[in-house]
Amino acid sequence: MATFIWPSNTRRVTSKFRTASRPNHNGVDIAESGARPIYAIADGTVTRSYTSTSYGECIMIEHRINGQTWESVYAHLRKGTRRVSVGQRVKKGQEIGTMGNTGRSYGQHLHFELHRGRWNINKSDAVDPLKYLDKNLYTGKKSSKASSAKSNLTVDGKWGNSTTSALQRALGTVVDGYISDQSKNSVTNAFYGNTIKFGSAKKGSLVVKALQKKVGSKQDGLLGPNTIRSLQRYLGTVADGKLSRPSLVVKELQRRLNAGTF
Repeated sequence: MATFIWPSNTRRVTSKFRTASRPNHNGVDIAESGARPIYAIADGTVTRSYTSTSYGECIMIEHRINGQTWESVYAHLRKGTRRVSVGQRVKKGQEIGTMGNTGRSYGQHLHFELHRGRWNINKSDAVDPLKYLDKNLYTGKKSSKASSAKSNLTVDGKWGNSTTSALQRALGTVVDGYISDQSKNSVTNAFYGNTIKFGSAKKGSLVVKALQKKVGSKQDGLLGPNTIRSLQRYLGTVADGKLSRPSLVVKELQRRLNAGTF
């Protein structure tokens, strides 16, 4: 039996394949808040990358495995996040878009279909994806600079030099424990120790830019309420854009850095 990686970095399934209440649901719904990356489940060729009234922003990929043709469908992607085009070759684990709420959708999720054969309008070759997806959650390919090593932080909700160093290792930036070129605001004033280096706030910080890219925030390198709100949504905590002393979102960040899952 073919085994494919998970198409996102969450295994929260909210609707299964062809249930009694939804007999025409020809896939599974995977839902989570925040900027959730969507991955190609195997090597393949993009057959569609388009906008549909039902699927919304959608990508379909054809895979050839041991002589068998498969086609995977990734629907309701966030507007403007499709990263691949028709005819493009993709690799297993390649990020192809971001989970969204486009098309006929009621809340952010990925509608994912798997077809043993080519996709057709009748969905006659659709199979239950949960029978073919690897049981282990795929969390995305690390960059060549990033470290998958676990950290050993005290989970105290205090964002200081140690938490910054762990975040830098996880995101593959220079590890020095500092966040440079920041302006004074309610967020930067909530950090501990000498982590924040205030400056002109023109270039910002590389680790902040990497963090903003990961959580789906504007990549200006500057810490503020918008970046914290995006981080809170990504980690599933209250999204109020505030960084308290200590902070629940920092505790969750520290837990994930310790587990090597951020």
